[in-house]
Amino acid sequence: MSNTNLPYKQLDEKTTRRVLSYGQDLMLVEFVFKQGGVGTPHKHEEHEQIGYVAQGSFELMVGEEKSIIKRGDTYYAPRNTLHGVVALEDDSILIDAFTPIRADFL
Repeated sequence: MSNTNLPYKQLDEKTTRRVLSYGQDLMLVEFVFKQGGVGTPHKHEEHEQIGYVAQGSFELMVGEEKSIIKRGDTYYAPRNTLHGVVALEDDSILIDAFTPIRADFL
């Protein structure tokens, strides 16, 4: 079921997404942002999400908390919790894990 050769998808002028790998209940996704790129605040009824900053830095909002996260930092966005990011540098990269998988990304 896993496919590590899926192409990048251009989400907007500052953001791309690529599914790195997935199984029946777990998915790993890479997001690449140019400076100022926005992961619009949203929440998932069904999905839990854990993110890892692979490169660059972001302003992160999870629930009512805001923070700056940099390379090597992680975050957790529980189900039904508003969360989003703004990239503070070009080529900022998030690696996000979702459970269950985001079928809408396939």
